[in-house]
Amino acid sequence: MTSEKSSISPVQMALFIIQTQIGVGILSLPSKVHMIAKGGGWISVLISGIVVQVLIFIMWALMKRFPNSTVYEISSQIFGNFLGKVVNFAYTGYFITVGVFVMVSFSDVLNRWMLPKTPRWAVLVLMVVAGIYLARGNIRMMARYYVLTSFLILLLILLVTYGFVDVDFTLMFPIQEAGWGNIVKASKDTFTAMYGFEMLLLIYPFVEGKSRGKLKAAFFANLFVTLSYTFTVFICLIAFNPEQLRLISEPVLYLIRRYQLYMVHRPDLIFINIWATTIIVTAASYYYAAATGLASLFGSRNHSKWVPYAVLCCFVVSLIPQTSSGMVKLSKFVDIAAYVFLHGLPLMLLVLSYLLKKKERGTA
Repeated sequence: MTSEKSSISPVQMALFIIQTQIGVGILSLPSKVHMIAKGGGWISVLISGIVVQVLIFIMWALMKRFPNSTVYEISSQIFGNFLGKVVNFAYTGYFITVGVFVMVSFSDVLNRWMLPKTPRWAVLVLMVVAGIYLARGNIRMMARYYVLTSFLILLLILLVTYGFVDVDFTLMFPIQEAGWGNIVKASKDTFTAMYGFEMLLLIYPFVEGKSRGKLKAAFFANLFVTLSYTFTVFICLIAFNPEQLRLISEPVLYLIRRYQLYMVHRPDLIFINIWATTIIVTAASYYYAAATGLASLFGSRNHSKWVPYAVLCCFVVSLIPQTSSGMVKLSKFVDIAAYVFLHGLPLMLLVLSYLLKKKERGTA
């Protein structure tokens, strides 16, 4: 059973998911979707948001049958002890891999925009120190910090809104220039930017209230992220011409850099500092998820002592992909893993729970 000291409200759960979802993808998303969908890139974001809502519903349906268990405990109940540990090991590896992807992307942006002469390991250490402190706490402590820093997301959106100062709405036309096939295809790249909703598989047992309230909170969290990403992509589409979007890797930063905010010469640096705080929160969520997996594998009830091991794995692996081609390979690997652990396994667990008639006692 969940301890009252570690329980959170549905609102805190929603902010937990939002803070984890809004990560590295927001900077390069407009450029990625434009390469495929052209002026219809904002539609690709909406399509991806709908797909994520479906996946959230599948995860919710699974967690509803096991309301007091995390995905690690559910897999053991359905697959048995041995196969359950295999699945849990795979899930732990997935969370470590995504943590590595977040860390590599974070250090790459900071090295190119703010700290070009700072060693890569030094930038990563800054993230690791803050991430360990957050991830070692219980869910309630993490959720409270996420609520406290949630206003930073509104500041990010406010800075992006400043891009309306100089736009040309004709740049986004024709919307169907790339065709509906490419618009749907581009939604795959948007899905990469929406990782984080899978935290529902871990924090659901700690959320107070009825199952429908939890579902509504998860839906709202993803809706907020989807609309925020759609708004960001839309502004970039009408602020840059197609050739610029093809050449610029992080159009959001260039968008903010174009303008002078009174006495601030480099507003993009303010954006990066705010963004860095949200990225550290994202990394901490994956540290927590990986540490929880390690705890389940070794039969421990306390995840906190496993956090340093999970972070150490992320830190060591994140030092390997030094080239741009290495980062591309890592990104593709994460995408493939996401289809397995966010699409396939939750659906498989749900189906098997019905076929094998397994659920927690007392569950309606």
